[in-house]
Amino acid sequence: MIECKNFIFDVDATLVDTEVVIENIWKIWSEAAGVEFSEIQRHIHGRKIGETLSLVNASFANIEQEELVKKIASQQMTKATPIPGALDFIEQLVFDSWAIATSGPLEVARTSLTASGFVLPEVMVCAEDVERGKPDPMPFLLAAERLGVQPNECVVFEDSPAGVKSAKEAGCFTIALLTTHTESDLKDADLIVSGFHCLSVIQSNGIYVLALK
Repeated sequence: MIECKNFIFDVDATLVDTEVVIENIWKIWSEAAGVEFSEIQRHIHGRKIGETLSLVNASFANIEQEELVKKIASQQMTKATPIPGALDFIEQLVFDSWAIATSGPLEVARTSLTASGFVLPEVMVCAEDVERGKPDPMPFLLAAERLGVQPNECVVFEDSPAGVKSAKEAGCFTIALLTTHTESDLKDADLIVSGFHCLSVIQSNGIYVLALK
């Protein structure tokens, strides 16, 4: 059993199923930019837009290209759907006891979460809020600060190695979901589960108890 006061969630492939959507965003961009999608596919998940662009080619790392990707994303994210069990899990939590920490832009996170049926939390740490994104611990440190708790009082849900590293270095208990990566990729997480259906959660006097079913 795990005890905590708050939860922090990644968005893509953790709460919302955007893997196909994200790939489609970058396919549209790569066609417009004259880049082979296969050249960028490994760089597109769990990173800021600017980081992906710089890994593709330093010449693409500029405001004009970032804005183009954001425009495509805002249109495509309306097709996002919830990860199985995520909505039911969130509905068991007190509204102000959970937060978002994502490498994506705020508007994209808002769009995908809303399209998937989530009520947006009060605390959302997105790409615009931090100088250094995942795997740097800054996103989770800031989310815990805005929740008014210490990082070690939070449980984080993630799906990517970069996200796991970020959460662990921030000092959070980290649960990895097997939605996009293998167990060996996520070996640094404190707990690895195939989905939210593997977990039960109860709350009493401000403390959550999380357990494997």
